Amino acid sequence: MKKRHYDFRLYARKLLYFATILASLILIADITIVDLPNIQKNLDVEPTRLQFWICIYFIIDFILLMLIAEDKRAYFKKYFILLPLSIPYSNLLAYYSIDLTSEAVYFLKFIPIFRGVFALILLINLVISNRITGLFIAYLSIFISITYIQTLVFFLTESPVNPAVKTYYDVLWWASMTVTTLGSNIIPVTSIGKVSTAIVAITGITIFPIFTVYITTMIQDWKSKEKEKELANKNAAQQNHGESSQQTESLTTTASTKSAN
Repeated sequence: MKKRHYDFRLYARKLLYFATILASLILIADITIVDLPNIQKNLDVEPTRLQFWICIYFIIDFILLMLIAEDKRAYFKKYFILLPLSIPYSNLLAYYSIDLTSEAVYFLKFIPIFRGVFALILLINLVISNRITGLFIAYLSIFISITYIQTLVFFLTESPVNPAVKTYYDVLWWASMTVTTLGSNIIPVTSIGKVSTAIVAITGITIFPIFTVYITTMIQDWKSKEKEKELANKNAAQQNHGESSQQTESLTTTASTKSAN
């Protein structure tokens, strides 16, 4: 009975993590498709209801995960940071008529994305038994999230004043060249744009060596498993050969005994 109870908690956590990741992807798509044109046209930013309800789901998800946790107090202390990452700040500001700049509202919209990334990392720890692969996917998720958010920040701050930034595709080119440390022909003009460039470059310098280490480790593990397999086959062949030799000797001894009799 206890084992079934544990399995229920495990499956419930996996289901909630999957739902949170799906909600995060929808949130990212909404920001990219709906909000980016507003940045390009320099319109006032209006928070969408979809983003509001996704944030509400994040809060409900936190409560449900705490309820199914074995130690609810320990869970709350450990993952309390998820609550401030789940609050729909832009919607609350609009509801209470608190005036902020469009840039500040956009920055607040990025916060729930970190909530989805955190859920992805937790899901990886549950689903993937290989620790090295789990760490690699976690780093990859963080890498993609940081790079994506910095492209939004860069486009937000540079598009009004930088003639080289005309569309979001220009920013994607800037990010791909910067993260690989090849250098881009798009030079940031604003202070925030320069900070974003430094963050993307540092992220690339930090993450790409991890890719190399992961690939090298996987190749070494594959070779090690191949050697173990070959050794096991060799030992099995020798054992079979030894058994065959013993059977042959036994048959020969039996035949000799019969001949002597």
